[in-house]
Amino acid sequence: MLDLSSCAAVITGATGNLGAAVLRAYLTRGTHVAAAVRDAAKSEALRSSLSDVAGSSDDPRLLVIEADPADASAMEALVEQVLRAWGRVDILNNLAGIFKGGPSLDTRLVRELWESNVLTAVTASAACLRPMRARGYGRIVNVSAIGAQKGGRNNAAYAMSKSALVRWTESCAAEVKGEGITVNAVLPTTIDHPVNRAQMPKADPKLWPSPDEVANVILFLSSRESSGVNGAAIPIVART
Repeated sequence: MLDLSSCAAVITGATGNLGAAVLRAYLTRGTHVAAAVRDAAKSEALRSSLSDVAGSSDDPRLLVIEADPADASAMEALVEQVLRAWGRVDILNNLAGIFKGGPSLDTRLVRELWESNVLTAVTASAACLRPMRARGYGRIVNVSAIGAQKGGRNNAAYAMSKSALVRWTESCAAEVKGEGITVNAVLPTTIDHPVNRAQMPKADPKLWPSPDEVANVILFLSSRESSGVNGAAIPIVART
């Protein structure tokens, strides 16, 4: 099992279906995790759902902090809170993002998905890279999608944003190369969770990767053992 027990991680998009699996995977390995959450009600629900692995009052392993990952000042404040609590930021997982379909000429939709799927990752990374560079160590993992590889009808805004996230991953990885920091992306296909099952009732979810399978790839890329992987975009396309 990967040893992530000495690490402190920041996760955006923690209240999503994938986020819950990723948080639990980290916490069960002893990682200290700060989850950036926009919605106060969802903050309480998240804390409650993870109470069995969130540590003790003497050693809290989970901080749920209200912060918009697209807001630079909010993310800087979150990072400062993490540094005060644990003295380090080792890992950033950019899970925040949305899916919406619509015509390619819908400029409002293009802007909305750009801000949700790209700007959040860039802003959170800018805040976390400062302490990572100071220590000479860090792991950033961005969640793109298999849809980044090809556009389609009523899918332009989503495909553009997820493709841009991959190109940003590659560029940022090149800029931090040699500093002990890696930046990678995962490209899952449709993930098997209740929302996707409800939206696609005729599809066969047995062909979709589970949230735990996607989380396991993210955790590997967040580990010291993944030091040879930088600037990669790894497809996750099937359940085994």
